[in-house]
Amino acid sequence: MTNSSSAIRGPGGQLMGESRPVILLGRGGGGTRLLSEFVQGQGVFLGSEINKSFDSVEWVKTIYAIAIEVISGEAPPDAARRAGYITQLHETAAEVLARAGQVESGYWGWKLPETTLICDLARAAFPHAQCLHLVRHPVRASLRRTHMTSRMNNPMGRAALPAAYVHAGRDPALIETDSTHIHNAFSWLHQADLMARTFDGDPELHVVRFEDTLDRPDTTAAALSAFLYRAAPAAAPPLAVDAKRAGVIEMDADAARRVWDICGARAATFGYTLAEVLD
Repeated sequence: MTNSSSAIRGPGGQLMGESRPVILLGRGGGGTRLLSEFVQGQGVFLGSEINKSFDSVEWVKTIYAIAIEVISGEAPPDAARRAGYITQLHETAAEVLARAGQVESGYWGWKLPETTLICDLARAAFPHAQCLHLVRHPVRASLRRTHMTSRMNNPMGRAALPAAYVHAGRDPALIETDSTHIHNAFSWLHQADLMARTFDGDPELHVVRFEDTLDRPDTTAAALSAFLYRAAPAAAPPLAVDAKRAGVIEMDADAARRVWDICGARAATFGYTLAEVLD
């Protein structure tokens, strides 16, 4: 549902709620920069400030503030608060576009993994958006390094990780004694479930499995281009996979099974299995 009271307009005069951005989603640390590099190669403007992770820095203040407030709340935001958040998202979009001299009819969007935590609000703010979701096998993702949303040493993590535990029905007090791969697993599950709840069956969502960018880069790139442009391109640009970032992950079978116990049901909806990481 859109916010009919919001009348924020972009530099070209169109209501921001009627624009069609490309929104890149996915848990941070799982390879979302691939999407950013790819869509920029296809002419999508992701902002004037892009950091080394290819995040859209101009969105950080707004999205972090909203995400921390929403996921720290004891109850979902009511209609008035949702309307306020949607207005903030529209205002940020208008500011980013005006700063760059971009008009909303152009090809624009943003990439900030923490948007995943408020994907429902982003979808409500921009109901015509094209959304891309990069997902990585939860075992491989959880046995890698932690992400800010699965660490308690930053404001985002102090909000997101307890929320992930509550979402899974686990006592947040156990965060202190659980291993980092368990933190990662609950974080992965929470964000994947948020995406499923928001986009179940939505034709404006295209899912990219990180593993497919390694195993079938040409096919994956062509499908992504076809989704963005609504027609299969003559030649899709390559997916710039950094093999070092993909890396070999040291696999502990017991840890892998514990992560799968937490994430397996959701992971199976993406076609993942436990056997593929233990072979």
